[in-house]
Order: sequence, then structure tokens, then C-alpha cells
Amino acid sequence: MDDPRYLRQVLLAEIGPEGQARLGAATARVLGDGGGAPPLAHEVAERYARGAGFGALAAGAIDLAALAPADLVTSPSARAVLAGARAALAEMRAALGLGSARPGRAGEGGP
Repeated sequence: MDDPRYLRQVLLAEIGPEGQARLGAATARVLGDGGGAPPLAHEVAERYARGAGFGALAAGAIDLAALAPADLVTSPSARAVLAGARAALAEMRAALGLGSARPGRAGEGGP
């Protein structure tokens, strides 16, 4: 592992050096796609994905209702932050092979 920014992730059994390499080769689909979730959700997802070490970012939908249900989180800004964080985590899990589904994306089920 060459980049010390990802040392904490590499130390996790779920990620390790191989997983970090997979993240570096993967594309996170978290950037705004012109509709759906508020820009804040995409900004949060983008920051998390960049911080995780994804090799590239692309346009992708975030389903606010699936990732931050209004009955659980009533503040609009808190819902956007939660949805963005969960969207980035779903992309990480998919890239690492820890779960094939990317919940909260267009046409997919909830978290």
C-alpha cells in the first residue's frame, strides 16, 4: 500500500490491501444526475467516495426516500447527509464484493 491516506481502511479486515486496490480501480456512481436527491446528498456522497479512494466518480442517482426515510429523519438537510453517506457506503460495499446491491439507486430497493 503506497498511500498513507488509506492506512486505516487497509488495516480493516473487511478491506485490507486487496480491497483498497479494488476501490482504486472502481467507479463510484454518486455524482448528481440532474434529478432526484438534493445536491447536498451528492456532495456528501462524493466526499465520502473520494475519501475512500475510489479511482473515479460518475453520475448516479441517490434515492433519498430509500436511504433516509422521512419517518425516521425529519430534517431535510439531515436526510440529505444521511442519504449521501449511505450511498457512498453502498458503492464501497459493491466495489469490495460485500454486497451486490447498491440500495438507494434508481430502480433498486431500500437499504
